[in-house]
Amino acid sequence: MNYNNPIPSNTSNIIRLFTIVLFALFSFLYLFCIQCDVLAEAQYVFSGGVTSYSRFWGALIITVVLIGLQYVVARFTKLTGRWYALTFFPSFLLLAFLTSLNRIVIADFSLHQWAWALPLLIVAFVVILYVHRKRPGESISEGDYHLSRYLWPNFLTLFLMMVLCGANASADDVYMYELKTERLLLEKDYEAASRVGEKSLATSPRLNELRMYALAQQGLLGERLFDYPQPYGDQSLLLMDDTLTHLHRFTSKDIQQSLGAWANPSVTTFQQYIDLLKHNPSTRHNPMLADYVLCGHLLRKDLRGFTRDIKNYYDLSSPDKVMKLPKAYREALLLQAKAIGRDSLSAFTDTLMLTAYHDYSDIKNSEEKEIVRNNRLRRNYGNTLWWYVEQ
Repeated sequence: MNYNNPIPSNTSNIIRLFTIVLFALFSFLYLFCIQCDVLAEAQYVFSGGVTSYSRFWGALIITVVLIGLQYVVARFTKLTGRWYALTFFPSFLLLAFLTSLNRIVIADFSLHQWAWALPLLIVAFVVILYVHRKRPGESISEGDYHLSRYLWPNFLTLFLMMVLCGANASADDVYMYELKTERLLLEKDYEAASRVGEKSLATSPRLNELRMYALAQQGLLGERLFDYPQPYGDQSLLLMDDTLTHLHRFTSKDIQQSLGAWANPSVTTFQQYIDLLKHNPSTRHNPMLADYVLCGHLLRKDLRGFTRDIKNYYDLSSPDKVMKLPKAYREALLLQAKAIGRDSLSAFTDTLMLTAYHDYSDIKNSEEKEIVRNNRLRRNYGNTLWWYVEQ
């Protein structure tokens, strides 16, 4: 049987077409859907804020460049058949390098581990090419033109490179949440911004600041304040040192503008800034300010201050009007009514909340083991002011 027949050109063309289409789809979707925010921050920082990154055009241009690089490598190496997918290795290497950026690398403008990994991988690729050239050319027996014999090895090689490329990307969920929330705020999609990472217990001061602003823009800050972890108190409502950073496209200065005034450099805490706005005639009637004032009190666990200030923004003259308050504010008034000795049942007509509070109190005072009791409270009432003030 003759084994010196070259691979038919139509078979080579099919292999080439399928692998290029798969790579192009992976590259574009990976860049457009997953890595767009990292690249946007990198371009913003590296250009000094002069240029901005487009999700669609950025993904398209980078993908075209990577396919062009693959074409050059394929022409130079003349890899065919089962080996053809290896011509995408330099393109995957460049894609992995671009998408491995993180805040440390971007801020330092350094290669870090890529300083030695990049040349090492290039040398490894050259060695593979050298070994391949020393082997006999690939051929098939006459009439044995099974396309699958050549497609599946290429598909497997591409899949492995895709997995390695994705595994090399930043694994910091909170960092990715921050970038996505920032982009959505710039697009003024506040509802989507407030949902980023909402089921995760991981957070950061900056992520908390961005999500709280997204809620405030929807008028939902008092309603959903404790739907998110709040380990930083009121300071993460507005990070006063996040005004001059060159890393962020959306900073606390943008939030201050929405509240009505920029803070003087001498103002270093959230409470100082809010107190100034409360007494400034041009800002004290800002609708967003009420939520920041009242939620600041709640995050400081200052129920007396909350009860004093809420009268400046809401009418509490009847139980019906109290029932229309945001959830966190009703929970605070219920606790404060109990603390000053009034019968909470007579102060509230919100029977669902009263029932929930009695159930919360029953669990808290139960004789279960502490760890079991705390788990039940967190599971059932972890998104309430009641749970927050007792931590």
